[in-house]
Amino acid sequence: MRYTRPLRLTALATALIAGPLTLCATLAHAVSGTPAADNAYAFTARLEIGNGEDTLRACSGALVDPRWVVTAASCFTGGLTELTPGAPAEKTVVTVGRIDLAQTTVGATRTAVELVPHPDRDLVMVKLATGVAGVKPVALASTPVAADESVQAAGFGRTKTTWVPDKLHTASFTAAGDSSADIALTATGDAVICQGDAGGPVLRGTGGTQELLAVSSRSWQGGCLGTPSTETRTGAVATRVDDVRTWITSTAFAAPGDMTGDNKPDLVAVDDVGKLRLYPGTGTGGLGSHIIIGTGGWSGASVTHRGDWTGDAMEDIVAIVGGELRVYPNRGDGSLAAPIKIGSGLPTSAKVVGIGDVTRDGRPDLVISYNDKLYRYDGVNGPTPSVAAPVLIGTSGWNVMTLTAPGDADKDGRVDLLARDTRDGILYHYLGQANGTFSDRTEYGRAYTVTNRPLIAGASDANRDGTADMWATAGDGTLWFYKGGTSIHGPIDGPSTRVGTGGWHTIKSIS
Repeated sequence: MRYTRPLRLTALATALIAGPLTLCATLAHAVSGTPAADNAYAFTARLEIGNGEDTLRACSGALVDPRWVVTAASCFTGGLTELTPGAPAEKTVVTVGRIDLAQTTVGATRTAVELVPHPDRDLVMVKLATGVAGVKPVALASTPVAADESVQAAGFGRTKTTWVPDKLHTASFTAAGDSSADIALTATGDAVICQGDAGGPVLRGTGGTQELLAVSSRSWQGGCLGTPSTETRTGAVATRVDDVRTWITSTAFAAPGDMTGDNKPDLVAVDDVGKLRLYPGTGTGGLGSHIIIGTGGWSGASVTHRGDWTGDAMEDIVAIVGGELRVYPNRGDGSLAAPIKIGSGLPTSAKVVGIGDVTRDGRPDLVISYNDKLYRYDGVNGPTPSVAAPVLIGTSGWNVMTLTAPGDADKDGRVDLLARDTRDGILYHYLGQANGTFSDRTEYGRAYTVTNRPLIAGASDANRDGTADMWATAGDGTLWFYKGGTSIHGPIDGPSTRVGTGGWHTIKSIS
């Protein structure tokens, strides 16, 4: 396998002499470093970039979210051009969770679908086609590197003796930084950063965990296989990430309600022949043409979606079908994998709502009504999702209510609940509380009778203005979007816009 060696003229930190530097895209791993012995560095990624064997090149990176890897932007440009946001210009395959690339039973291989470069640093966020479950993302450092701080660099690049290593290597460096984006790395012993290490994590050990301080950017590569023997310099430069944590987390943010991965909340519906439909949101409150994600058997099911249940950063479907509580994993584009049973013995009339993270433990929760009561089911997400034993949070009066989840309607950091009284059509807002329950209700809207507005569904922030919204069908078969509003008493339904012109009388449920 042949790798290109792009070069870039740049100035190193003052610790190094100015001159031609080998770009990260040409870096490998800490050549004389030690092969990683366990999964403490499983978040380290290997990227293969290129459309053919003759032009294939490799870099390293770090998983910072189940669906996002951070690496060096120069991996994609050679440092010669500015990286354009959007889909990669060349095929990019990312392997995560394998400290030994030959161990194909662990970790995962994903295709990159989007690049988000930092505006003024050698950094890029790489979005994966589907998230990686079972690999814990690296923590982001919140403080800068200290003077002469000992750090670890990791990567899959060349060594002094191996052209394309299978194993992840690590090595120690002494770091020195200032207020700039660069961190100068001085090798400890015979460590060196080589071709293929570009974008690899530079880490601080804190309390038994690793924190991401920077990613490898450029190196002299003295001693790396393929470097002229006359080059003896081993210093390197890494790009800081501790001061751009907000950029990383905001880029990796997944919008609640999004099934297709475009950060626009979507609508899921069961039609009159028992098919499950997905209507992709447009980001304005409107919807695109639906696709069928369930070909049959959904009649009478209670369906909801809000939260990642399988640990891959993809929002999944949860449904009660024939008394079973099931998770239907999202494959990444809204299509569904085989269901996973997480509960049974529920009444067939039970109604489930994916409320979001009520308990604020980082995991999705459910609210289920049956036998005139309301229960909270705390979720456990991961490759094998589950729910804890139900907690009673509403003792009576819930049989007449139509429930849905708007998200955080009052912007207090806690998810809320909407409930429509089918007897008089009044829609109520229940404020999320610190103990995982909901407050006394306030009026959210009127005239939501089952005749006037047969179906309602919380839309999260469907128009992306920062306020929770709602969809509702009308008696004439149209669909309406309600922009969230507020009053002196709290959240209310705001102005409405027709977003579906007809045919919604055939839909039996929406979420």
